Amino acid sequence: MRPLALCATLTILTSVVAVAQRWDVGPLRSPTPIPRDGLPPERAAFFTWLVVNSGKVPNNAYQRVQERLYTYISQLAKDHAGAFPPASDTAAFNLFRAAAQIGVPGADRVARALYAYPDRLPVPTPIPGFDIAFRPPLFALTSDDSTWGVCFPYYFMAAPGGRQTPANGVSTELVVLSTLVAPDRSPAGSSQATIFIAAAPVADSLKHVTTWLKQFGVSPVTSPPESAAGSWFASPAAEPMRRLATIRRLPQRVLVIFYIGQPGTFETNRPHFFNLLATLRDGPCAA
Repeated sequence: MRPLALCATLTILTSVVAVAQRWDVGPLRSPTPIPRDGLPPERAAFFTWLVVNSGKVPNNAYQRVQERLYTYISQLAKDHAGAFPPASDTAAFNLFRAAAQIGVPGADRVARALYAYPDRLPVPTPIPGFDIAFRPPLFALTSDDSTWGVCFPYYFMAAPGGRQTPANGVSTELVVLSTLVAPDRSPAGSSQATIFIAAAPVADSLKHVTTWLKQFGVSPVTSPPESAAGSWFASPAAEPMRRLATIRRLPQRVLVIFYIGQPGTFETNRPHFFNLLATLRDGPCAA
């Protein structure tokens, strides 16, 4: 998109009005295949392997271990139709405790909510650049200057990147959220679609938006998806990794929000992308 056209797009963006809503049950009805990741395929064998390798998980296996744990979290969420597990569910507690020990952000807070004696557990790890609160079944993630926030369910895997300054020189808050594991058409057989959020001061809107739209290779779409408001962008239809993006303007921040996934997972989890957009606001999110 040419800079003048993009500037016009940014000028006409309206402020976000967040509304409370329920999370779509469609993605919670999909199968949860165990990925072909080279780790022990059976659940019991995997956890035995994890205990034996406690504190010494090879660097080349670390991400695969996190994603396998997240696969089991996805299955748990689907078994409960998205509801938060009861405190008596020791299997759920052990699962989130294992995820916390391997470094999955937010898992420590879920484990505390499932345990009768949370004060006996380690204090949750702070996340630079953000405040994160957990009110079952939702996380509330807010920038530490309270300029924007979103809500997402306990079964999303969050990776807040904090406040960074990329090559464009704009101070930017970055967040990556992984949605549920679902079947896809990749060699692994399953994956999570990803929501990527980049937020920057309104004064830097043009440079910020131009940078990220170019980085992800998306172009304007003439028909907004599901008649959604705002400006929308998408990757070329022929590309294997699908990308959808939108721009949201708040009083102090402009956000470029991407939804990215493999064919199959992209379509299955797409309703949860729109659910998350509905929670966005200038401050703590609207649950």
